Amino acid sequence: MFDTKAHVGELFNKLIAEGEEIKNISKKLYFSGNKKEIAPERYEAWKTNCLTLLRSTFSSSSPHYDNFKNLKFFDHYNSTRIYLGILRGAKDDIINGYFYHKDLMLSVNIYDSLLARSLKYIESGSSTRAVGVLETVVEEILFKIADYKKIKYSRDDKLSALAEALLGAEIINEEAENKLKEIDSICSMEQDEDLNPEYFKELLKWSQSFLYNYLGSTILILN
Repeated sequence: MFDTKAHVGELFNKLIAEGEEIKNISKKLYFSGNKKEIAPERYEAWKTNCLTLLRSTFSSSSPHYDNFKNLKFFDHYNSTRIYLGILRGAKDDIINGYFYHKDLMLSVNIYDSLLARSLKYIESGSSTRAVGVLETVVEEILFKIADYKKIKYSRDDKLSALAEALLGAEIINEEAENKLKEIDSICSMEQDEDLNPEYFKELLKWSQSFLYNYLGSTILILN
């Protein structure tokens, strides 16, 4: 089963590590008298990535996100020190099992568990069950993304139609659309057609990655 908590924690670790680099550069400049002389594009990109992760993990109503977004800017060095404190506090809350958006994280864990069940089905030779579970899970993931992003759709839409709608709204890329259409193609196979178990496992693995990347904490912004 995919360890969502560990993966989100690693995302925070990467941002903390980059923040430490920015802080060290800013420190040298600060004590040399150049308090705000740092590449603005790198600094703003890092801040944006931090806000994206905080918002998608805890929501825009959380103190983590609010404190980070509304911090009064002093200089790059001292501001970065405070930003890093907020990030570390957020990471500690994750490690201790506390999420503001528990409903989202619960959905991720449930869907991941179902994908694991689909794997067991294909390994035991129950391809029809495996395909049925995969189709249902991927559809629900796309429905949930569409709901959060306010994309119009019908519950009768097939995976290909949903993928096209999300691509058109620039929520997924072409690579993801193509993979989703591959899954749709497998789900549309007749029951007596042969299904390559290894190919199916590859799509399952991709679906698990898609689940986290598009519904967990990287791309989906809730509010």
